[in-house]
Amino acid sequence: MWIEREAGMREVRMWGRSGGLLFGVAMAVLTVGTAGGVSAQGRPEPGPPPARALVATAVERMGGEAALRAVERVRFDMTTQWQRTDFRDVPWTDRPSFEDHTDIRDYTIPAWRNTRLFPGRAIVNVVPDSVATTDLGGGAQPLSVAYVDEREELFGYTPDRLMLALLDAADLAVAGDTLVGGEPMRVVTATVGGWSPATVWLHAGTGLPVRLRFEAGHPNDYGLVPWGVMEVQVWYSNWRTTDGISIPTQWDILRMGRPYKRMTVRRADFAPVFAQADSFAVAAELRRRFMAEAAGPMHDRPMDSVSVVADGLVAVHGFGYPAGAVDVGDGWLLLESGHMPLNFERARRALLAEGIDRLIGATAISTRAGNGGALALAEGGRPVWTAPAAHAAMTRVMEQNGGRAGALTVVREGVWIGEGARRVRLEPVDLPDAPGSLVLWAPALGWLYAPGAIDPIDVRLVKDRAAELGWAWTALGTALGLVVEGGLTETRSPPEAASERPALPR
Repeated sequence: MWIEREAGMREVRMWGRSGGLLFGVAMAVLTVGTAGGVSAQGRPEPGPPPARALVATAVERMGGEAALRAVERVRFDMTTQWQRTDFRDVPWTDRPSFEDHTDIRDYTIPAWRNTRLFPGRAIVNVVPDSVATTDLGGGAQPLSVAYVDEREELFGYTPDRLMLALLDAADLAVAGDTLVGGEPMRVVTATVGGWSPATVWLHAGTGLPVRLRFEAGHPNDYGLVPWGVMEVQVWYSNWRTTDGISIPTQWDILRMGRPYKRMTVRRADFAPVFAQADSFAVAAELRRRFMAEAAGPMHDRPMDSVSVVADGLVAVHGFGYPAGAVDVGDGWLLLESGHMPLNFERARRALLAEGIDRLIGATAISTRAGNGGALALAEGGRPVWTAPAAHAAMTRVMEQNGGRAGALTVVREGVWIGEGARRVRLEPVDLPDAPGSLVLWAPALGWLYAPGAIDPIDVRLVKDRAAELGWAWTALGTALGLVVEGGLTETRSPPEAASERPALPR
């Protein structure tokens, strides 16, 4: 946890010697902007130097401008600790995973070769200029344009590149002084890396960068696109010197104020000799395939199909799409909303072709799915029932994209949805990693559905909850599928042709 306090306040320190009679009081005044302070003798003291002088000091202490500009190629051996974005206030819920990788760069192209090391295998991603490829072991294939975006952001917040960009920025300016964790900082702003503005905190004592803040969206990245334009922070620490160049070797990245990943540089080489295997070349045919297959957002994938699980329950197949829909008597309830509005709309059209022409709303229960399709549902005036465990994340998805968070209905106590014998019940259930999840029960189908259940302990708790409530069921669905255990009570299949099915009332 870090604490930041704007300067301009008096800080009082008292000190003494145990058993002695001598005490003193020191008064320190921290200034804001360029205003100077007053010395203990009453003489005016100079204010902070102008922005360029502040940045130039940092550059000099990192090795000097000439040395930093001479860096055209670099190799970093790194470990990244991926941290799951989580909005619970209980500490240590980020569920980290660790990845060793070799990061090789040529800033003149610009090009990035990232070899991700896993037990028994390696994945090699190559991102030169405006294309991206990956090799999973069977030859190079197109990789999403999201990795081109990632390279731009990564190069932008790499500390030595950031300081040179600040030095070159035409709009570099002092933003004032502040305290972070009680330590004095000088703050500058500039347009760098396409971020306008970017704000950088420089430690007043060392002159070196401590923190970077900017706002950015990632419309092509599957995991990040639901958050829209978000605040990004990078914190720098653990300084090390290699070949006369000093950089922080720990970069902690936060998004929306929450941990996202921690990158640790284990070894740096600022003048690497690249072997032939480290080539950044991409064949012309592979470039053509990239433009045809991978130049769009990662969530923009074709939907596979819609299948009938039972009379009153259909499954939607496709990565990032709703899980399906269930008949609730007065219409159909969508099971999860889809990753983004695009996925929701394609699923809606596919369901319409199956005769399902009335969606009364959707659930957004899963704490893993993006559920950005809720934006389209809210815009159309349809309710979205969400779990307490997913509510904080869903609120941010709505607010970050200009949607109405008020369109979300948080189910904190059991609720019936629909009418008649087909209605379904939503009931809270606490799972180990997602307290405040929801389970859905469809009595007419004898079907129990818990999209938050992943591990066998989750499934056990879901079954225990159903037993407590006296629910009868013969089929169970989890995050792995609509039916992963048992069978449905009703197995009648609807007519083959959509035109033969009676239309649902609008």
